[in-house]
Amino acid sequence: MAHFEVDKQTINDLQLFDDTGNSQSVFSFFDKVSTIGSRQKLTQMMRTPSNNIDILSSRRDSICYFYDHALSFPLDKNELDFIEHYLASNIQLSSGNSIDAFVSGIGYRFSNNGNYYTLSQGIRDVISLIRSLWAFYNRITVADCPPYLQSIFVRLGSFFSKKEILKIVSATTEQEPGYIKTGYYDSLFREKERATLRDVINIVYELDVYMAVAKTAAERGFCFPQYCADEQVYVKLVNLYHPGIQNAVKNDVLINEQKNLVFLTGANMAGKSSFLKALGLAVYLAHVGFPVPADSMQTSVFNGLITTINLSDNIANGYSHYYSEVKRVKETALKIAERSNMFIIFDELFRGTNVKDAYDASLATVKALSKINSSVFLISTHIVEIAEELKAYNNISFGYFIAKLQDGKPIFEYKIREGVSAETLGYFIFKNEGILEILEKLAKK
Repeated sequence: MAHFEVDKQTINDLQLFDDTGNSQSVFSFFDKVSTIGSRQKLTQMMRTPSNNIDILSSRRDSICYFYDHALSFPLDKNELDFIEHYLASNIQLSSGNSIDAFVSGIGYRFSNNGNYYTLSQGIRDVISLIRSLWAFYNRITVADCPPYLQSIFVRLGSFFSKKEILKIVSATTEQEPGYIKTGYYDSLFREKERATLRDVINIVYELDVYMAVAKTAAERGFCFPQYCADEQVYVKLVNLYHPGIQNAVKNDVLINEQKNLVFLTGANMAGKSSFLKALGLAVYLAHVGFPVPADSMQTSVFNGLITTINLSDNIANGYSHYYSEVKRVKETALKIAERSNMFIIFDELFRGTNVKDAYDASLATVKALSKINSSVFLISTHIVEIAEELKAYNNISFGYFIAKLQDGKPIFEYKIREGVSAETLGYFIFKNEGILEILEKLAKK
């Protein structure tokens, strides 16, 4: 799969996986699969984003097909797990010869090592899977499928057309395989058709993922991204929201080559970080070929995503928070030089130092980034004074989140507006918590 740049910091910022014990990871939203193998396939897909528009479109269209047709394929987790155990077993292969198979079967049957049970149960489960998949296959109109799914179903059709497999799906009654049949089927499944059967099982896992992701899209109201083939940077989202926030307020986004740097301001708790996480998540999922949390999304294909939202100091290396921020900006700059066409998010740039240094470093960084038109940049800050210095740059757009006092209480709308924030509610929130009164009482003791 074509490489899309993403690093550990970005993965953690967006809470994509449950590597840190996060039960509300983005992965958990899509994890509606039925088997261990399907979960491994889902993990592999989500951990390998791509910048290849053909790959992304094929995956999106495959998921969309199951979204539109609401098809289901009942999978038995225990059955698939045992099939994997059976195929991976090192039990001596049964002979295709009837007499040898009968003698081997008798030997397995009366041994105490469980081999006969593994063979017989594994064969029963493989036959059950083949018949279930056959019934599912016959519900599909291959000509109506997108090209990639057509190629999958052609492979299945080829499998079902084999004489031995056709006998299995055509049988009108299910009989317990005896010693001779056990030897025959074991030779068929673990030797003659082993590679083909392995391919069929992988197809089952892949289809299970597509159906699970389609189910998530339907339940959560996700949309399917539309990809722009030209190389100009472009992202348009209607009603973007973060799926991890209950009753999340939705926002529209428009970024293009003419306005490729977005400068965000707003009070604490006004919604800047949540908005940036939602946008980063949408960009990431679009580059997995998955549906995104919005009503619609159009995007050019980027070469990578780098976010700096929850950056901490690095005690192990002796880095202060500010130096970690400086290192992160440098790493990002080097990555842009290496790849270009990147999607970059900085939340609260240089918050780990004094106001004067933060002002100077932030202003210098934003000015430098504004001269790069081949990537997208979103930068949030509390230092609103920087905005005045940036208004001369035509490719910078300004957005802010409304926060106001109403009846002595801070009110947050979580809606992005065009312009620069004028509210300063930080000290009010501090006073409203009664901290000064507590400290004054302590001082009098």
